[in-house]
Amino acid sequence: PVFSKCTGRKKALCIGINYTGQHNALHGCVNDAKNVRKFLMKQWKFKPEDIFLLTDDAAHRHQQPTRANIIDAMHWLVRDACPHDSLVFHYSGHGGQTRDLDGDEVDGLDEVIFPVDYKHAGHIVDDEMHLIMVKDLPNGCRLTVCPFGVEM
Repeated sequence: PVFSKCTGRKKALCIGINYTGQHNALHGCVNDAKNVRKFLMKQWKFKPEDIFLLTDDAAHRHQQPTRANIIDAMHWLVRDACPHDSLVFHYSGHGGQTRDLDGDEVDGLDEVIFPVDYKHAGHIVDDEMHLIMVKDLPNGCRLTVCPFGVEM
């Protein structure tokens, strides 16, 4: 294996969902995502245009953390990834578990995250995240995942 020297492109996806107006509202998840974005720019010199921020306080619908927008943003994160790139996926919101349908989990459960529209669009399973963000990464590309899920 080749380990990333992190000398290539830097990209990040930061997601913060407070579920404002829903019965399971959280406080601080949007702030988490915005603070991680600031940290990446200040400490690790990520460019603002290379950080995709999805928060449920965003005015523009393409910046809302819907299931479709999260999936699209995950594809954006790994698109054209090369050896020695440094990628970051940060999630702050509700998480949980669901029955494993393909038998790849020892405990019989898959981990999931809950987009802001999970009631109509559904959750996102760890297998889908792996398929999009990990499976086809080139050798030597670093993906750092920072999940902060509150179990629902």
